[in-house]
Amino acid sequence: MAFENIKEFDQLHRAENIIWMGQNTNHLPAHPKVKESLLRSIHDQSFNLYAPPYGLEELRELVLNDLRGNNSRKEAQVLITDGAIAGLYLVCKRFANSQTSVVTSDPTWVWPLKFSLHEGASIRCIPVYDKWSGFKLKAEVLDAEFSKCENSILYLVDPLNPLGSCYERNELKEIAEVAKTHDVLIVHDCTYRDFAFEHHLVRDFYPQKTITTYSFSKWLGIAGLRTGAIIADDPIFSYLLEDQANTLGSNILGQKAAIAAFKIKDEWISHINKIQRGNQNLIQTCVEALSVLNTLIFPSNGNFLAIACLEQKISANAVARAFMKRGIFIRTSDYHSDVFRDDFLKISTTVPEAWVIKLCNELPSIVDECLSEK
Repeated sequence: MAFENIKEFDQLHRAENIIWMGQNTNHLPAHPKVKESLLRSIHDQSFNLYAPPYGLEELRELVLNDLRGNNSRKEAQVLITDGAIAGLYLVCKRFANSQTSVVTSDPTWVWPLKFSLHEGASIRCIPVYDKWSGFKLKAEVLDAEFSKCENSILYLVDPLNPLGSCYERNELKEIAEVAKTHDVLIVHDCTYRDFAFEHHLVRDFYPQKTITTYSFSKWLGIAGLRTGAIIADDPIFSYLLEDQANTLGSNILGQKAAIAAFKIKDEWISHINKIQRGNQNLIQTCVEALSVLNTLIFPSNGNFLAIACLEQKISANAVARAFMKRGIFIRTSDYHSDVFRDDFLKISTTVPEAWVIKLCNELPSIVDECLSEK
């Protein structure tokens, strides 16, 4: 259920008592240390100052430390950005052009594709909406695709928003080897890595031409503070900085919240995943009781579940509209694909259990309602 109308989305944002389960945002209570940091920063009026143009040095180092397994940490550099999307915009602006082909999965997170189109790039979306592929891009398929264009960029979302699939170490190694053969730039979007059961980095195999994106919106729950990062080695990092927009620095409150969060991250992630995986279980139990729905990947490696119809082919948008009438906002596949526009729902799970219970209580009657309207 896409909200392309700005006023419509603003009205939704201002509405009271909306249950937000459509943007993968984290609505669980923030850790006390994070709240304490934010309140201290407000009291001290840290926001009177611009942040350093690359980000606070302490935070940049913490981001690097968090990317464990990095084989070339000394060479890697970090740029703190206005959310991960600002970093992705910078990457697309610098590297996409009329001679470039951007390769990604279908479905995917579409905004970097739109940024690249604005720069004149062509877009090649490889369908992964099937069990044969494991809902992931395959190295042999990418090999054939890269052969069609001399200048390719691979946009690899891992774990994949919106399906929840995640690449194994050997799969990433094979993809990296194919990319090396064709001299492909890889943009590894790791927004949901902390929700995965196991996660690996492409840059461990191909650091010289991998750009890694990092987000604090989901695991930390500060989406509104717009704090993220991109990580790359030189000369790519320096090339990106030549056209950096946020030369006056990114949100300083968000950066200080992130620094505080890193100090308690292990316990926080364990707490968040315990809740969100419990919420996944509740939704899965509800879905299994309805023969017309099917969870595509369970358990998901993201903080969301993708739920498709089986034989009855219920409209995902009809289900989303019915939920919206009941004050529950969820996403549909048309936000992530032009091909699979009405095929599945995406439901966020980093939310209070009470929200999930309400959704599960409403789902059977909504399914009946949609079936009766067919």
